[in-house]
Amino acid sequence: MPVAPGYFLTWHTYGTWLHGDDAGSVDADHNRYGSPRLAPEHPRLERELAKLKNPPLVLSHIARLLADSIMREHCRIRGWDLRALAVRSNHVHAVIANPDIAPEPIVKQLKEWGTRKLRSHRIVGQADRVWADHASTIYLYEPGSLDATIRYVLEMQDNPPEGHGRADWETKYGLREP
Repeated sequence: MPVAPGYFLTWHTYGTWLHGDDAGSVDADHNRYGSPRLAPEHPRLERELAKLKNPPLVLSHIARLLADSIMREHCRIRGWDLRALAVRSNHVHAVIANPDIAPEPIVKQLKEWGTRKLRSHRIVGQADRVWADHASTIYLYEPGSLDATIRYVLEMQDNPPEGHGRADWETKYGLREP
């Protein structure tokens, strides 16, 4: 039996979305569904940047293609119903339908396989960090949320419709944290 009708999984490349950034962020003390992101805080951003072990990783076009192909292959091998995948320069979105396991092992495995592929092609060094530690794992319970999320990942990331910031998206399509 599926854990949820679907998952919307998102994770960033290493160092590209830090606490204090202008885009806002979520930390351990501010991680409740529906609560706003943290406001930009440049001193915190500077502290976060100083802690990085290597520079932030932005994926090149070839790196994105390699990560995309291995993640799709891994989903096929594992029998996961991958409905949408977008490997972007600084993050990855994946939509898995009818999952039979929790989302965290899926994210972990996709990160691991993506990392191996990038290392095997010498795009990143053996000691370089590739992905951020955490990921967003949204359970798609509400009717229509799976199809809406697939559409977002495949068609609307760069230009969400008017009034469709992340909070609007979560409210309209019933996306929620577990």
